Amino acid sequence: MKIAILSDIHSNLEALKACCRKAASIGVEKYFCLGDMIGYAADPVATLDIIMNLPGLIAVRGNHDNAALNGDYAGLGKFIQESANWTHRQLSAEHKAFIRSLPYVQTIDNITLAHASVYEPEQWQYLYDEPQIINCLDAAGTPLVFLGHTHHPKLYYENTKSEISELHPNESTSIPIYQNRRYVANVGSVGQPRDQNSAASFVIYDTGTAEITYYRVAYDFTETAAKILAANLPPGFAKRLDRHKWHQ
Repeated sequence: MKIAILSDIHSNLEALKACCRKAASIGVEKYFCLGDMIGYAADPVATLDIIMNLPGLIAVRGNHDNAALNGDYAGLGKFIQESANWTHRQLSAEHKAFIRSLPYVQTIDNITLAHASVYEPEQWQYLYDEPQIINCLDAAGTPLVFLGHTHHPKLYYENTKSEISELHPNESTSIPIYQNRRYVANVGSVGQPRDQNSAASFVIYDTGTAEITYYRVAYDFTETAAKILAANLPPGFAKRLDRHKWHQ
C-alpha cells in the first residue's frame, strides 16, 4: 500500500491540491496528515474540507491547529496571533470538532505520527540534534516515525554504531527502510517550505517495498499569496511563499 504523508499545509489550498494530484497519479490509497493543516494562508475552510475527506485519513494535531481552535497564539508575535484569530473566525463547528478530536500522537502498527516530536509532543520542539532524535525514537517505541514542524525535509536514522546520521533526500528517489534500524522522517511542508525551494514537499511510504520517497511539487504560489493579501492577513506570509523572499 502506498501512503501519502502530508504536513504543514497551512491553509495553502493550491499546494494541497497539487500534492493530492501527484499522490493520486502515483497510486496512493491512504493519507497521513501530521498537523498544522491551517494557519498563515487564506483557505482554512477549503483546506480542512479536503483533508477531512482524504481516503483512509489518519491525522494528528499541530501547534497552529491548536492556535486556530482557540483563536489564540500568545507569545509568538502579533502576526501569528492575527492569523490564529482570523482563522478561528472562519472555522465551522464541524471543523473545530474535527481538530479537537485529533490526538498529538498516533501509532499505527510499526509507525508513529506526531507533528513536532513524540517526546513531549505539546512542547513543539524543533528536532535537529541527536539527543532530540533519540528521545523521540525512544518515546515512540516504533522503528519509524514521521514528523513535520521544521518545514525542512530530512531523514534521520540510526547507523551501525547506533549513532544518528542524517540524510538530505533527493527528490523522487526511493529510500529503503531496514528492519534493524530506527528512522525519523521529517516530511517537510506542503504549504510553506523553508529550505529555499518553493515547491510543496510531501512523502510517500510504500508498505509493500518498505521504501520512502520524497516528492516536490510546483504550484502557483502567486495565487496563494494574492489570496493572503486579499484577506488582509500579514503580507509577510505571502512574501515568504517565494523561496527568494523567505524570511523567519
